[in-house]
Amino acid sequence: MAFDNPGESAQSIFETGKRFYVSPETADLEMARDCFEKAAGLGYPPAQRLLGIMYLEGSGVQKNLKLARQWLTLASDRGDSLASFRLAQIYATGLGVEKDWSKAYGLLSSQNMADIPEAMDLKGRLKSEIIRLYPNLATALENEENKVRRALTRRQHRFIPNFFGPVRSEDDYLEFETWLSLNLGRISAQEAFGKLIGHMRDYYRSMTKLYPESTVG
Repeated sequence: MAFDNPGESAQSIFETGKRFYVSPETADLEMARDCFEKAAGLGYPPAQRLLGIMYLEGSGVQKNLKLARQWLTLASDRGDSLASFRLAQIYATGLGVEKDWSKAYGLLSSQNMADIPEAMDLKGRLKSEIIRLYPNLATALENEENKVRRALTRRQHRFIPNFFGPVRSEDDYLEFETWLSLNLGRISAQEAFGKLIGHMRDYYRSMTKLYPESTVG
């Protein structure tokens, strides 16, 4: 079959497969798989995601966790947030792979993930577990930031968000839990503390240039 517009053709093939996949009246998982495979081969992320889920659940195909992960990864790499969520579940639970909370957390931090409540719930649970592995680090970081912020003027307190606080613009935000998750198992709490304090001081130096009158060193 020739395609004049591969992108549109892939979507059309996918929609046909979805009718075979979800509609009780037209359910035919073999046809659904065939359509998804064609659309996935044309690089259509939703088809790659549903094909991955079929292999993940053994729905209409023989269960194959390796193929499931490969298809979900392709869809996730192309920006499919639902694929990223299912992939994060795999790494969070160690389903057919070595458990990797840092990879799961990174996937859950991708764009548009906030639109998936289940993903935010999983991210919250992972975040709690990650911080638990670095006892007292959050308190130590908060204490160091309080020392720096005591050098700020009232005007600066108004305009400069906390480095480790929840309210930060997207451009200058560095969530320390995310940073820790990406280094989980590869860095000690002492090393993490030193690096994060360095980031924090760089942040306040740059911000106080925008809002002068500071004694931050």
